[in-house]
Amino acid sequence: EEFPSCRRAICRRRAPRQLGNSSQLPHIDHHIFKPMLGLSLYALAADPPPFHPVSIPHSGLVDGSSSTALISALASSGVVAIKGIPGYAALRSDILAATPACAATPAAAAHTF
Repeated sequence: EEFPSCRRAICRRRAPRQLGNSSQLPHIDHHIFKPMLGLSLYALAADPPPFHPVSIPHSGLVDGSSSTALISALASSGVVAIKGIPGYAALRSDILAATPACAATPAAAAHTF
């Protein structure tokens, strides 16, 4: 048995003691209760701050001036936002405008994701 003491702790129950007209609840071993309490408190903690990836200009990637910042960002979080990509805004606009027509085609309707 890999964790015999834990199994005994989970399965063990004390006989209820009479406390006036009420009885004591089954025993909860502190080895089990403490981690449960910790998880409960963690779940009640405030939301973590929002994540903002490091933003690197496209021009800095082209000329190499942002290589140190890129390597540092990838090493720390693994996420980088590239800004100022030539032609991106127009391409994004064209794709968003064409999306409803594309989604209405029979091929798109039959596609299983």
